[in-house]
Amino acid sequence: MNLEALSKWVGKIPDDVIQDMDQIAPMLKVFGYDPHANPPNYGQPDAEVVKNTNDIVQNNELWQQQEELIQKLSKKDTSK
Repeated sequence: MNLEALSKWVGKIPDDVIQDMDQIAPMLKVFGYDPHANPPNYGQPDAEVVKNTNDIVQNNELWQQQEELIQKLSKKDTSK
């Protein structure tokens, strides 16, 4: 897990969905998150999450290539 992935959705969800987030995703509140926070506050990350996030930032090109490869393979599998 990395912090970037946790917040990648911010700005991509329509306002009306965010307004109803507590009804759409009630488990957010159960897990201690404010369903209306945008971006959400996930708290203080542990060392492993910080390490993963830093790795992704420092090796962005490599991870981008991996993402593209996975998308290609995924499309290939669904065409059967």
